[in-house]
Amino acid sequence: MPRPLGADVLHRFLDLVVGQLRDTVGVDATLSMLASAGDAGDTIAVTIDFAGDVRGPITWVFPRPIALELVRRMLHDPAPRAEIAPDGATELANILTGRAALALEDYGFRCGFGVPRLHHGALPGGLIVRMQTTAGPIDLVLSMGSATTRLRTIPAPP
Repeated sequence: MPRPLGADVLHRFLDLVVGQLRDTVGVDATLSMLASAGDAGDTIAVTIDFAGDVRGPITWVFPRPIALELVRRMLHDPAPRAEIAPDGATELANILTGRAALALEDYGFRCGFGVPRLHHGALPGGLIVRMQTTAGPIDLVLSMGSATTRLRTIPAPP
């Protein structure tokens, strides 16, 4: 039986996200909690559903330049076309979610997740984490929970 989906699990999840952002697109990020998602601006939102011991969606909101940076790196194209930024965003969401899911598995949660899909309209409710980067903020809306725990807040690390 996995432990409750508590602050220690979520801090590890977010630590892996920040490290993977650095490794994948070369951006450093600092975390902060938000009451609501920021201005949509020139962003691309992607939702992925978790299944298993942890269920529910997570939604990533990426600045377009970060999505294009992934495309640039993957295709070795110094100037990728702007219209393929959504492909970069869905792939980045997939990479980050897969890496971060390892934190959940380390704590005994069985995890599976679905195919990333572009999200249109209002963001779902949930815990919102902002990752400040030099290319603009990345918002992560965690609408997931376990059988015993719904995410509402993550206390500051000790």
